[in-house]
Amino acid sequence: MEDHVHRHAVRHRPVLRPHVTPAMRDRPRLVRAVSALLIVMAVAASGPGVGAATADLDALMGELLRPEAPYREAALREIVRRGERAAIPGLIDLLYLDVFLDSSAANALDRLSGQSHGHDWRAWVEWLAAREDVRPHADYAAWKGELFSRIDPAFSEFLHRGVKHRARLEEIQWGGVRKDGIPALTDPRHVPAGAARYLAPEELVLGIAVRGEARAYPLRIMDWHEMANDVVGGVPITIAY
Repeated sequence: MEDHVHRHAVRHRPVLRPHVTPAMRDRPRLVRAVSALLIVMAVAASGPGVGAATADLDALMGELLRPEAPYREAALREIVRRGERAAIPGLIDLLYLDVFLDSSAANALDRLSGQSHGHDWRAWVEWLAAREDVRPHADYAAWKGELFSRIDPAFSEFLHRGVKHRARLEEIQWGGVRKDGIPALTDPRHVPAGAARYLAPEELVLGIAVRGEARAYPLRIMDWHEMANDVVGGVPITIAY
């Protein structure tokens, strides 16, 4: 339509045509060339992989948590190139959450470990549990806390730098719900065994006796809570199921 309007205007009044020199004609191309050069320079200055060759493993593992895929991919390549076996526990975590959305983490695990479990996360967990010689990188507790906090921010309360622990941190996994998503059974009301008519004779219970006082926690109730906090025989107890 603009072309039609322009032709219509030409028929009714003279149009002044500016004198275009060769330099002016080439200016758009020059501007595009300079812009492209600036873009290339910016990418070279801040693009992925800068400093990867000299970064320590903690820094490279931090890159794996970045949202930009090129940064993650560059860090993963450097980890594999160096043969950083201390990255294996973290890569198993990434495999579980499928951070890379492809076979990158699985392929890296195969190369670093010499195994061929591929995407079989359970196989990797079992393999790692049997390997005392494969330990995570130094900042693994805080790193894992940051990773799992993307599911539930409460993870940062349990996994952080300097956390005291007896169990191997790499064995801690997400249970599928947020913190307190399954409410504990706290100070439950009890009835005498003869009054528990809702239970069939063959139903299983968790039984405990402390200082002469006995309690039974039916599995049909524990199934919904998985944990009970109670006081038996004057002693505070916690039952996990």
